[in-house]
Amino acid sequence: MPSIGSENIEEVLVSPLSTILSEMGKSIAQTQRALDRNSIDTQIELSTDEVLNEYNLEATWYHIPEVDIELKMALSMKYEEERDSKNRVRGYRPVLNAAPLNASYNSLNSYAVEGSSVLKAKIVSVPPSSRNVEE
Repeated sequence: MPSIGSENIEEVLVSPLSTILSEMGKSIAQTQRALDRNSIDTQIELSTDEVLNEYNLEATWYHIPEVDIELKMALSMKYEEERDSKNRVRGYRPVLNAAPLNASYNSLNSYAVEGSSVLKAKIVSVPPSSRNVEE
């Protein structure tokens, strides 16, 4: 079995911070969509079942009003080359990378946990914008 070097760990764990936050947002949206789909399916079942329909039951709706996220991670800044149409380097774009702090990362990279960063984010649901309907 080949040994896992720090290069492999970095490839798997280290991602741009924007990617991490984007994936977290997508996961929350997918969870809310699954909750909504379940409520819709339940309401359809209640409405189409002759016995249950007699009781005027309504499905329960669940809502994720907000999510607080706190990530402890190691942050590093790298610079990616930006090239023009003639493949000449025109500058460098900063990319902030983040790696979660866990035992593997700490030991393989000799990382001191005292230097970790904490990212706090809050994702809050908002009502949909009102649409102007022309009559």
